[in-house]
Amino acid sequence: MAIGDIHGSAAPTELLINALSDRDIFESVDVIVTEFGNSHYQAEMDDYLLNPKTKVSLQELEPLWQDSIYFMAWQYEHYRHFVQALRLLNASSNHKVRIALAEPEFKWEGLSKEQWQSLTKTRIVNYEKTVKLVAEQNDKAILLFGAMHTLKQPVSLKRGEAINEFVPFISKLNDLNIATIWPHFSTSTIPDISTPTLVLLNEKSELNSPLSSVSARFADGTNQKLSDVADAYYYPGPLDRHAPVPSHIKRDSQWHHEMNRRAAIVNERVSAQIAKQLAEWQAETN
Repeated sequence: MAIGDIHGSAAPTELLINALSDRDIFESVDVIVTEFGNSHYQAEMDDYLLNPKTKVSLQELEPLWQDSIYFMAWQYEHYRHFVQALRLLNASSNHKVRIALAEPEFKWEGLSKEQWQSLTKTRIVNYEKTVKLVAEQNDKAILLFGAMHTLKQPVSLKRGEAINEFVPFISKLNDLNIATIWPHFSTSTIPDISTPTLVLLNEKSELNSPLSSVSARFADGTNQKLSDVADAYYYPGPLDRHAPVPSHIKRDSQWHHEMNRRAAIVNERVSAQIAKQLAEWQAETN
């Protein structure tokens, strides 16, 4: 199963924690494969989750998020809470669920713009490789990736006037028969549906809309409906993309300097986004 993540929203990780809190579901899962996290830190993650006598603290896991390719996307509190909650669930059961970090192993030190751009492409190959390895081991897995990565068919996306075909990596793993959950991407409410609700998609479902009406990122004029690219719809209520960031991150001036350095490697758009974010944090913490 794959759960579509939304950067800035805690709803998908809350869905996952709530599901794993059911003992029957927990004991049927072996591994959570995540988009977040530089796999250089896989050993530390394993130690934290699986070793009850570990000396690794949650804060010592911070580099696995901060040293990721898209470090900007993983700074939220709910990713830390998810890992912490999974450790507690493991501690209370003989069955253990691990996290497999699907991002390729790399270091930011000395990284050039060209190398970073190459990583944005090779990461997809590593996602596929990680999921296939889990399948080969016959492990039962839940995948947590950005929602666009979990689509079951290629789709047409628009950015400004340009339209590009996007091939989600899940769509290339049809032989694994992965069921996917699409999260509610709108700030609007859905009448007559309680929250939170998980709805199976089919042709009669009121939620089975043309893709162009589901998100502004999808190109107009496509014949695809949501049921063509996902199996279920998760409605936790109106979308909130203002999840909290840990206070220690907001106050860490050394990390802020490093964010600016990395943003200059990425592109001007990210530099502007990070400058705005840092200004907001400074205003909050002064």
